[in-house]
Amino acid sequence: MLDIMVTMEDSDSTWANNQIRFLDLLNQLTKAGRADWLRSASDPVFVYCLVDGDDLVVFECKGGAKGDEPVPPTEDLAGVVSHYCNTTYLWLTKLANWELLLQLLRSAKIDEQRFIECRRIAHGAPIRALESRLKT
Repeated sequence: MLDIMVTMEDSDSTWANNQIRFLDLLNQLTKAGRADWLRSASDPVFVYCLVDGDDLVVFECKGGAKGDEPVPPTEDLAGVVSHYCNTTYLWLTKLANWELLLQLLRSAKIDEQRFIECRRIAHGAPIRALESRLKT
């Protein structure tokens, strides 16, 4: 039983480190001008981060009285859920780099056309990924 607990603790540590590293990499890509942060006025709870024009990370902001209501990133947030490459991260206020996450989310520009374009890009991503595997 002890071996399982050690493995679970190691797994939790790796997960937390991956989440911190994920945000750090997005920040570096943003500073390098390779990541664009976008929002829609008609769907303000979602923030899209478009990396290199063809790779999409989706963030969903939560807040409200119980912390489970969809809210724009400009309001008080209780948590954020991000989706990328079949991986979901849950960000809570006490986690490392929370302030950096808020800064990036709140820097998102409202741009309806680019927001819609991001959805189109995201829907084509699985095809592009599989086609690239056939090329190698």
